[in-house]
Amino acid sequence: MGFLRKIFLHIISIALLYSCSQPIILKNMSAEDDGYFIFGKSNVRNNFENISITEYLQPLWVSETSGSQANNSVLIYGKYLFAADLSGRIYVFDRNEGKQLGYEKFPGAISANPVIYKLKLFFVVNEREEKYSTFIHFDFVNGKILSEDLITGSVTNELLLLDDGIVVVTDSGEIIKYNLVGTRLWSTKTKTTTQSSPVSDGKVIVFGNQLGEIVIVDCNDGTIKYKEKIADPIESGISMESDTIYFGDRTGKIYSFDIDKKKINWEYNTGSNIKSMPVFDANNVIVGNLAGKVFSIDKSSGEKNWMINTQGVINTTPLLTNSYLYQPDLNKKVHVINKSLGEIVKTYDFERRLKLMPIYYDGIIYLGSDKGEIHAFQTFKMN
Repeated sequence: MGFLRKIFLHIISIALLYSCSQPIILKNMSAEDDGYFIFGKSNVRNNFENISITEYLQPLWVSETSGSQANNSVLIYGKYLFAADLSGRIYVFDRNEGKQLGYEKFPGAISANPVIYKLKLFFVVNEREEKYSTFIHFDFVNGKILSEDLITGSVTNELLLLDDGIVVVTDSGEIIKYNLVGTRLWSTKTKTTTQSSPVSDGKVIVFGNQLGEIVIVDCNDGTIKYKEKIADPIESGISMESDTIYFGDRTGKIYSFDIDKKKINWEYNTGSNIKSMPVFDANNVIVGNLAGKVFSIDKSSGEKNWMINTQGVINTTPLLTNSYLYQPDLNKKVHVINKSLGEIVKTYDFERRLKLMPIYYDGIIYLGSDKGEIHAFQTFKMN
């Protein structure tokens, strides 16, 4: 099939599916509304909230999407909650009541979180039977596609939202930067499979790859500034603090790496593959592995503070607060862990496997379980 014919059929399929949607049209919105606009809350992707809440969660509502989600999260814009799924749909809900307000259907799977910027969505749709995907710039006030760009290969790594654009890292290791109206600015091919979502300080973009390399790319022009093997295959997300990044590898080692000095600060072996993204507070880094163990590591020394064996599977990034860690377990649970003592103080059971990273916004924790269930829980401040 010729390339132009592929593009033509792609456009036709979008038009047909788009006509079957319940359009997302959100009028009377402000471009300055607060929210949770990107996976991990910011480009450094540390899912930490400077709040002190109790271990008690009061169910508010449960809603469903048609398809399951990847291990990412919902997004918030003002009074609305956005969720994408692997069936190619993007949904919008009333975030306080859980009522579905509309959705858009696209031909493929949406594996990485969309990014929200000033009443617009940026996201990638992976084609199911083709070796390309589509970067889409979508206006959710008027319910229309503003621009599209074809990308070679699929995208399961999470997007970045910079001050001057959107960054996509493909599964084949190509880094692409778009401006804030969806026009491609530059692309750089690293030619190595990548399953590690990038982070950025606004000056450089940092990610890992299947060779165990850390790759550092200039934000302005895509120049590769550093690309060296320092670990086994890196499949976890990365979190970032100033010049330091934290990540795990397939053998279970968690690393603290100085991107300025280009050296490992410390490494600690947890004993099993790390898929989730490490989170951290002022003193400690916390990460789980596929053997169900959760570790707290001292950020300065790299020494273990504590370890908990949940007897489950940890592949979803937790929510960290001043008081507790809220850790999803693929074994249909959420564990509330006292982060100082390393003790599970409460466990919430679900009917389905836990998939989405919990996020906190305006007193509510939002998380998700398998087959597209989205849950909202009221939290309570500590006295």
